[in-house]
Amino acid sequence: MRAVATARTLLLTRTLLLTLLLGLAACGTADAPGTELPPRSPGSGTTSTSASPLGGPVDSPTPVEAVAHPLDWSDTGVAPEVRFVQGAEWKARANPQNTVVDLVREGESLRVAAGADRTVSEMLLDDDWAVIVTQDSNESTPGQAVVIDLATGEQRSLVTPEPANGGSWALTGGDLYYPTYGEDRAYCLAARALADKNGEDGWCAPERSGWSGLTASEAGVGLMTFDDTRPIACRTVNVLDGSGLPHPLEGPRPCVAWDVAATPDGAVWSEVRQPRRQEKAHFFASIQGQFVDLGPGTTGTAIPCGDSIFFVRDPQSGQDPARLMRWTPRHRLQIAYESPSVGNAFLGEPACAGDVLTLTSFGEARDEQVWASVS
Repeated sequence: MRAVATARTLLLTRTLLLTLLLGLAACGTADAPGTELPPRSPGSGTTSTSASPLGGPVDSPTPVEAVAHPLDWSDTGVAPEVRFVQGAEWKARANPQNTVVDLVREGESLRVAAGADRTVSEMLLDDDWAVIVTQDSNESTPGQAVVIDLATGEQRSLVTPEPANGGSWALTGGDLYYPTYGEDRAYCLAARALADKNGEDGWCAPERSGWSGLTASEAGVGLMTFDDTRPIACRTVNVLDGSGLPHPLEGPRPCVAWDVAATPDGAVWSEVRQPRRQEKAHFFASIQGQFVDLGPGTTGTAIPCGDSIFFVRDPQSGQDPARLMRWTPRHRLQIAYESPSVGNAFLGEPACAGDVLTLTSFGEARDEQVWASVS
């Protein structure tokens, strides 16, 4: 019963958060509420042995069948409701109150405290760095972050550019991306190379607009921008170009995209075309100007990790498990994980540290928190 209660509580929380963002970022276009999603890909969510897709034109993407190819998952030994990120050597674990984070590897440990009236909002980890982000529960003061050099144990505060409170953060290869404020309170993207302590303000959202859904990898930095068009706003997914400016993807339908992650030869994105079902998305990918249909997925779950892009697919029927889907560099769609439960089951948003993925699963059969190396 505890698993069911936990799953329902977290599902409600996720839905409420998506509803809040949708109020700012959903789009009113010719695709009005009630418009159906594109047809489900043949075999989507099933096991098959399909070859790599060739891709099709933007208005007729090639459906991709999913191949069962689970990662080698291990139990974290941590309760599923506890925030935890596993790395190649280090692991980060928050206390139940989200006020303290312990960084641990064999024979060593470091502790970071959130401070008075603050809670941990992000735990970012790669092979060399950890970044612990905290926010004021009243959202009346700026965000704070502690940067930890895992080679030396040195801890330092992230001072400039000053972080905004909350928002979307990403760490890849020692480069940190996060929200800050520019002139006239413009919402901006800061970039900082942690090794040389250089930080700079990057692109700033135009007046009466913003951004969210930040992802970053060696392939590039992706984010979703939105405006305040009335009665409903318009969303656009972008990858930063060489000058650090958002470049809208070719492929997504106007104003309905949500997730985005860059790949070496294109990008993965999702579209939400029924505002009243904003937790449900449909995923697509581009491959050197060709397009494929990856099938249904869950909004806000796309994440690059290792050499691949992962996203969650909630159960598509009462007999289906929740699944973690993987889009590989060889253009294959794989089922990397299936929940022990079916029907009333869902996965938390995956967390990546370098090439190690941490995943939490909730459902009637059991809850679990697991990790696996991406290879």
